[in-house]
Amino acid sequence: MAEKFNKDALKELTVTNIMELVVDEQFPVVMQKFPGACCCKQCLSDIKAMALNGLKPHYVSSERGNLFERINTSDMIIKVDVLRAMTEAAEKVTSHPHHG
Repeated sequence: MAEKFNKDALKELTVTNIMELVVDEQFPVVMQKFPGACCCKQCLSDIKAMALNGLKPHYVSSERGNLFERINTSDMIIKVDVLRAMTEAAEKVTSHPHHG
């Protein structure tokens, strides 16, 4: 028997954007290319947000799905896409930071 929808159950749902994990993984690689970049919380958040907005999300809803997608994201094409998006974002933020 199927359970009835309960909006409170939404609070317990967990989904993960694998691309966000790959971006986090590649952050040190990209930031090495920008030694003069500001690394305040706002600038790093801006870089991450811009990069993720330029990438197609890959959501998973389970640990098994997470592991499967992590294996798929080890593909060089995905890493190249992530590095490109992050480099473009870092260039923009470094040129025009929005921190106070």
